[in-house]
Amino acid sequence: MSALVGAWQLGLALSRPGLLGRLRRLVMGLTFGLVATLSLGLVVALRSFEAFAASHPVALVECRWVGEKTFDLQWIALHEGTPQEPLTIRLKGDQWSVSGGIVKWHPWLTALGMPSYQKVTRISGRYAAVQEEIAHLPTAVELNGGFDRVWEWLYRLDPYLPFVEAAYGSAAFLSVNPAVVHQVDVAPSGYLIRHTRRPPPRT
Repeated sequence: MSALVGAWQLGLALSRPGLLGRLRRLVMGLTFGLVATLSLGLVVALRSFEAFAASHPVALVECRWVGEKTFDLQWIALHEGTPQEPLTIRLKGDQWSVSGGIVKWHPWLTALGMPSYQKVTRISGRYAAVQEEIAHLPTAVELNGGFDRVWEWLYRLDPYLPFVEAAYGSAAFLSVNPAVVHQVDVAPSGYLIRHTRRPPPRT
């Protein structure tokens, strides 16, 4: 009985002029505020994802066999997408590897679009079979002066720098395939290698 009385009193209160309208406006305002907050959070999250996951090309790579488990690797660095002067490197093995240093900023900087810091420092040959890798001396060439002081400073002080999430080395490797042109990309998660088209001839 008391429940019926309460419901009747609530109905009378809602039927008063202006009260129902105010409640509707309040609900609509809260709904719009929630939608706006979620939209803002989504925009920030998407910006962070794009900055975190976006990759850009670093170099083009072509390989050519010149002997038993010996190959020439042509490294064509890309500057803002433009091929630079090729560098030919002789390596041993049946695979090649690219490595370097990467600095991953704290997410609040990534959300603002802060690009990651990276530097390719080494190209090396390697063997797919561990036994061959152990039996042969490694062949490697340093690029871009190796690791610089900026990366080493960030690497050593990483635990004490609030704006750095991680400073680490990254590497990617692939089997030698003279029929394919490879593109080396870098993202905050590390280096990756993909197939691409042969670049146009330099003019």
